[in-house]
Amino acid sequence: MITKIKKLKNFGIFRDFNGEATQEFGKFNLIYGWNGSGKSTLSKVFESLEKRRNLQACTEPKCEFSVVLDENTIITEKNILQSSAIVRTFNAGFIKENIDWDNSVKSILLVAKEKIDDRKQLEKLKAQQEIDLKAAEKANSETAKATTDLQKFLTDSAKRTKSSLQIIGTEDSHYLNYNRTKLENFILSNTEAVRDQSSILQNDELVALVVAAKPVSKSQVSSITNKLDATKLKDAQSRLESLLKQTATSIVLTRLKENPDIQSWVQAGLAIHNGHKSESCEFCGAALNQARINEINAHFSDEYRQFQSRLVSAEQWLNQQVLDIGDIGQEEQLYEEMRAEFTTAGAKLSLHAACINGGIARWQELLQQKISDQFSTDFTAPAIDAEACEGFNSVLAQMNSTIARHNRKTEDFTNETGAIKRKIELHYAAMEVKDFGYFAKIQKRDTISKQVSMLQDHTSARQKEIQELEAALSNEVLGADEFNKHLHNFLGRTDLCLRFNPKMLGYEIIRGAEQRHARDLSEGEKTAIAFVYFITKLSEGDNDIAKLIIAVDDPISSFDSNHLFHAYSYLRYHCTPALQLFVLTHNFNFFKLIRDWLDGTNTNRRNRRPPRPANCFFYVIEASTESPRKSALKNAPKSLHDYSSEYHYIFSRLYSYREQAQVDRDEAFLTANLARKILESFFSFKYPVYKGDMAGLFQQGLNGCTITTPQTKEKIYRFINKYSHNAVIEIGEDSLENLVGESHNVIGDIFTWMKEVDDTHYEQMVTALGNVSAPMMGVLESAAETVPVARAEAAQSAGPPQNETISSPQHD
Repeated sequence: MITKIKKLKNFGIFRDFNGEATQEFGKFNLIYGWNGSGKSTLSKVFESLEKRRNLQACTEPKCEFSVVLDENTIITEKNILQSSAIVRTFNAGFIKENIDWDNSVKSILLVAKEKIDDRKQLEKLKAQQEIDLKAAEKANSETAKATTDLQKFLTDSAKRTKSSLQIIGTEDSHYLNYNRTKLENFILSNTEAVRDQSSILQNDELVALVVAAKPVSKSQVSSITNKLDATKLKDAQSRLESLLKQTATSIVLTRLKENPDIQSWVQAGLAIHNGHKSESCEFCGAALNQARINEINAHFSDEYRQFQSRLVSAEQWLNQQVLDIGDIGQEEQLYEEMRAEFTTAGAKLSLHAACINGGIARWQELLQQKISDQFSTDFTAPAIDAEACEGFNSVLAQMNSTIARHNRKTEDFTNETGAIKRKIELHYAAMEVKDFGYFAKIQKRDTISKQVSMLQDHTSARQKEIQELEAALSNEVLGADEFNKHLHNFLGRTDLCLRFNPKMLGYEIIRGAEQRHARDLSEGEKTAIAFVYFITKLSEGDNDIAKLIIAVDDPISSFDSNHLFHAYSYLRYHCTPALQLFVLTHNFNFFKLIRDWLDGTNTNRRNRRPPRPANCFFYVIEASTESPRKSALKNAPKSLHDYSSEYHYIFSRLYSYREQAQVDRDEAFLTANLARKILESFFSFKYPVYKGDMAGLFQQGLNGCTITTPQTKEKIYRFINKYSHNAVIEIGEDSLENLVGESHNVIGDIFTWMKEVDDTHYEQMVTALGNVSAPMMGVLESAAETVPVARAEAAQSAGPPQNETISSPQHD
């Protein structure tokens, strides 16, 4: 489906249209615009998608367009051959191409395009075949050159990669014989990684990988088993704290207790005297006093000695807890790329060990003090640093992990170094691909190749068509009976029919029982015949309407609205199954019929359970008043849904100008046209005898009026006659200023006059304005600006207006 017309530049009246602000298209799309606003030009966009070529380029070579399909596929004038949309367009181009109203045999023929002149068509097909074959040959040449360039890149890049990898060593035959095929296969197998810019390494990263890829295997290294049990140290602190707080029970000699150095000296001396069984003092020679000996023995009792022994044992245990990390200089045994991290971790391990050993040394110092003075209990054993314990084990695990990586590399040396080499290979591949723009060139080559394939498909199909034309020039495609059935249903009568003329190789339109050539077709009949032919063509062969995007530009003639309901019902019946439908119209009554149908569809979808989103959308084409004029496709305002007649709409628009403090220059150009149309409609209804005679209508409108004087009437009449009729507009240096200055006052006089003539009607209209949304600004501007153009054309054919009477409504 077509979701958006994104851009139209230099495309007819669409000078520089940007459709980003316009809502996306749905299944059903109704577009309203006055004649001259750009509907036919817009239909050329759909026709271009149908024909797979930019039709506007014939008149405007620099024109551009951009159409968005499903999944954000963008089709422009440059890649239109790649469009997947199947479009069928009914517009003036279709009629001109398929229906010859004035052919050389002076009869009106309706023929299938391919049957007007088989020989001419055959020549056209052969000419197009030659063009496409040359285009295919050129595209093939471009594809071959692109392939050659890609192969040269792969060859040169493979050589550079091979040279770079040979720095590591020449033992690996894969890289020793590295070539274009290996590089191409590597890119195909690792496309995402090669596209990823992070695959391109920094210089230090590349150097590290090159070092790691060296083909020298090392012996395995034993792991470090010096793990620290932090729980054991915490328990030791608790036990030490308890031991430091204890003391032995004994007869205490105050002198010895208060002097630990004397106590130690006496204890040592007692052991000497007992060992030598001395009866006199070895120091002074005096006889030993047994009573004193007994006091000293009581002081150094068994309990005291046992406690002393516990303290010594605790000291010995603590000496065994000192961490000895030994020689952790295994980095020289490791692969080069692992040495730095191992050395850094070893330094951290030494720091943590020193911190822990410092805590143990403090405990040893406290024990020494306790041993020297058992009776002192004023000791506190500080905890070993928990962060140091945790850090010790963490760093130790890290070092063992490095050793494990080293051992794994040794165990599977070939695979490990192979993975490293592949990272290096990926680095060079990603760098080469980026510098060359490899993937962009691949995509361009494939796009051209796809175009070649499409051209080959087209030429093959066309060749078959050429052969069929050559074999059977008079083969009928469209059945007259089926067409006549649809035409009679559309027109509501059977006087027009098709009859196949084998001499003309086409269909002849005949009228009446006398079976004469129809030479007097009305515009409405021509439009009906063309539209029925278009609908019939949709179903010919094996076409599936459900797969078609159908665009219909004004199936109602500007000069014949007798077939309004036939066209509406025929369109709805046959085009509802389409994949997508676009209807463009200038006819307000036809617009209302389609609008009400689509509004009902949206309402039914909203009332479903669960509700479904709307699939019918409404748009307007607006043409600016500036010069050169330019158009834009916009979302239809809500007011376009609310008004049931053009009179309601014009009343609302002009009334909105009355409510403004001042009318700007662009709006001023519109007020005279609107003023003329609303007064002509109002007075024609009030005084139908004078319809078409504006001067007479104005004169009748003055009857019974007291507020609106003949002078006021004359001012309004002259204002309208000057600014709403192109044939008599006289532009002076101050005309624009007069128009801007007079517009607001004249609008006020008009509504005062209407209220005075029919107060009930006026008040009802004003009340009705409160029930509708703001007027549709853009549509009015497009509509109003076409009025002077039409009047000018009418004036040129009819001559200057007589008695200064404004031209009749039929020219609007």
